[in-house]
Amino acid sequence: MPYSENLKAALATTSECLTPEQLEALLDAPHTHPHVANCPRCQAELALLKSFETGSPLADEGGAVAWISAHLERRLDDIKNPATASKRVSAEQKSWLARLFAPDGMRWAFPATALAALAIASAFLLRSERAPELQAHLGDQPAVYRSQQLMTIGPAGELESVPQDLRWQPFSGAATYRVEVMEVDHSKLWSAETQGTSQELPSPLRAKIVPGKSILWQVTALDVQGRVLATSQVQKFVLQSGHLSDSPAQ
Repeated sequence: MPYSENLKAALATTSECLTPEQLEALLDAPHTHPHVANCPRCQAELALLKSFETGSPLADEGGAVAWISAHLERRLDDIKNPATASKRVSAEQKSWLARLFAPDGMRWAFPATALAALAIASAFLLRSERAPELQAHLGDQPAVYRSQQLMTIGPAGELESVPQDLRWQPFSGAATYRVEVMEVDHSKLWSAETQGTSQELPSPLRAKIVPGKSILWQVTALDVQGRVLATSQVQKFVLQSGHLSDSPAQ
């Protein structure tokens, strides 16, 4: 059998192969899964996942993130009100067409249309087959857009007791971390900033963590200028029913 066929057969997915969620659970596990130890395909998937999770940020990557953030802020009104933005663009197009087909504009409208059609056809025929690159064009070196995510440690899921603190992994280049604790509707309960990778929960907040009530939290890494470098996924935990909270006795 040719080498390529052997490789394809070795990396083929079987019914016993682990799902992405199961592989992710093995990232911090002290021992590997019995299936992974004998499956080249799952070993390769786990290695790629570890490489992605532990990848170091590129040089000047914080500047690219800041550029993207500023660009989104400039378009915030259009993003929040797409109907208004659509009407504005439509009005501009109608105004352009009105000027184009006005009596004074008709004498150059058809030559301009022909030139535009020729330019579009030339661009289509001569365009490169290579996929376009996304660049922020900051300085002489192009910055690559990359997903920035801060990894949390805990708490998450169902808990047997009220957590004492929130913990996360350090993020390269971060000067401070902003922590937010929220209700399930994302309304803020409490927030704080720290230079460490954990934040103790104050007693008044811990008193609000009662059995059966879901609590959300998220942490954001900031550079020395207060710009966002990375944000974690929103984590959720809930105190199991039947366990005591820190609420005062009635």
